[in-house]
Amino acid sequence: MKRKIRGLLLVSMVFAAMLLSGCSNTGNIEQNTIVVKKDGSVLGAIIEDFSDSKYVSEELKTMLEQEIADYNAKAGEGSVTLETYEVTEDKKVKVYLEYASFEDYAGFNEETFFAGTVSEAYEAGYEFVDMENVSGEGAAIGKADVLEKGNMKMVIFEEPVHVRVNGKICYISSGMTIAGKKEAAADNEEGMTGTFYLIYE
Repeated sequence: MKRKIRGLLLVSMVFAAMLLSGCSNTGNIEQNTIVVKKDGSVLGAIIEDFSDSKYVSEELKTMLEQEIADYNAKAGEGSVTLETYEVTEDKKVKVYLEYASFEDYAGFNEETFFAGTVSEAYEAGYEFVDMENVSGEGAAIGKADVLEKGNMKMVIFEEPVHVRVNGKICYISSGMTIAGKKEAAADNEEGMTGTFYLIYE
């Protein structure tokens, strides 16, 4: 999500985060966050400080809307929707993008992203990693044991952001910390690369 936005910024085609009301599991978003919803849709929220930027908000919004239109022309109308665009008084840009599916999130942002069951992730060809039990009541599980959690849900992503899900997080991969029962944060260290995994029920 943010990787593509940063790329757009470098070529004067950029956007940031959003304020959305009335949407389940999306309240109190204060940092860059991906929300995986119960119905399979995905919400991408980015919050960026443009206080030192020369770009005006309408230019940024127009560029983002064009990116969405271009993607929807190929993927289908409604695949990606700009729900809200806001510029605060202190020049923070806030945007929420609604994606019809995790495939649309991955396609629009041109990066790895998966949301489904562990079995579906395996069938899609993802390689599993060792994962930590966040409850502290059980041992960590090795990559060979992950498949045994076949019916549990899994999110796989690359960005150092917060991920919020509709369920209790049970396992996370290295480089992540728990930010609540339904939210985990990947290390946001600048320049960090890698793939992050979480399992929830």
